[in-house]
Amino acid sequence: MTGTGDRERKEELALPTAGPPDEPIRQRGWRSGPRITDLLIAASYAGPALAATAIVHETNGLGFILQLLAVVVSGAALLFRRRAPMFSLAVAAGIMLFTFPAPTSFAAVATAMALYAVAVYRSTRHAACALLGTSGVLLLAAVLPGSIVDPGQAGQAIAVLVIAALVGFNVRSRRSYVAALVDRADRLVRERQHLASIAAAAERNAIAREMHDIVSHGLAVMISLAHGSAEIAPSDPARAAAAMRQVAETGRTAVSDMRRMLGVLNVGTTGEPPGTVVPAPGVGDVPALVEPFRSTGLPVVLRSAGVPPADPGIQLAIYRVVQEGLTNALKYAREASAVVVGLQFSAEEITVSVTDDGQHEVIPAGHLGRGLVGMRERVALYGGTMEAGPMVGRGWSVTARFVPQEGASWNR
Repeated sequence: MTGTGDRERKEELALPTAGPPDEPIRQRGWRSGPRITDLLIAASYAGPALAATAIVHETNGLGFILQLLAVVVSGAALLFRRRAPMFSLAVAAGIMLFTFPAPTSFAAVATAMALYAVAVYRSTRHAACALLGTSGVLLLAAVLPGSIVDPGQAGQAIAVLVIAALVGFNVRSRRSYVAALVDRADRLVRERQHLASIAAAAERNAIAREMHDIVSHGLAVMISLAHGSAEIAPSDPARAAAAMRQVAETGRTAVSDMRRMLGVLNVGTTGEPPGTVVPAPGVGDVPALVEPFRSTGLPVVLRSAGVPPADPGIQLAIYRVVQEGLTNALKYAREASAVVVGLQFSAEEITVSVTDDGQHEVIPAGHLGRGLVGMRERVALYGGTMEAGPMVGRGWSVTARFVPQEGASWNR
């Protein structure tokens, strides 16, 4: 994988994590710090309000002091607009009612800011209740006899509050939508990583099965031939030389199989041309597979009946089962007088078996090699089952059965 590809993958995975709908999405710049944002908003309200109060009121009057105090308290309440928006709204609305007749009262603006915060940071129900409650108190104060609240001004203030609530609802809806998109993208990335890990694990298992089948088979035959060649070299040099040539041929076949497998893995990953692709072995290659085992002295008998399926995947699975069964017989079947490879093909079932009458050591279930596990996995990929174990008296049997899957056919 190139460096550019790595950078692109990191950028794809570096997505923000979505939080609750009420929580605003983190943004860059001056809005990244909530406290700084609240401080700037409070200052944007308190600054003009204090300036207007200083211009209109006399600096030594009681009204001036009360108005300054109202502005300071309202501005301080806005500092809590994010953490406690209902408290901020209650303070701002209370000051608005007491300072409504003042010509320089900005309390309605502070109340609108607090109501906007309730709509953004609390639920829709909280915001609706806050809007109705504040508007109801204003209307009640305006209609009471001797009230200091002017009905016209109260109506204007209610209109401002409604606009602030609607804007807050819109911002909240947008943030919830963006958070849902981010959360969905994050889930898709995690799902893609999970699927990639599953695919990688399946690919590793497939490679492990192929490597075991190729290496184990080749080494077992080569070791047996080399050992037999060493034993007969003093008495029959010609047979020993023939056995060593068979060792070389077996090694070349194993290397060819390895190159075929690696060539398939390199297609589409290295950018290099795949070259000549050798077909995977199948049922037609089983007779040639048996010959090296016979050369080692293993008494193999091949029995086949029926027409094999055309599916190359099932053919490869059959070939590997036979290969693994013969390899195990070569390695573990001592004093075997017959090793029978049976292939039965029919439209209802395919049966592959490798049996011998040799003397096998008892292997604990927890110490079974990779070969049997790999065979079971390979057979299971095509909906088959496999049984392996000792026979009554002496000998070992490996039997795999394949049945046609629903929706698939074995073309003859």
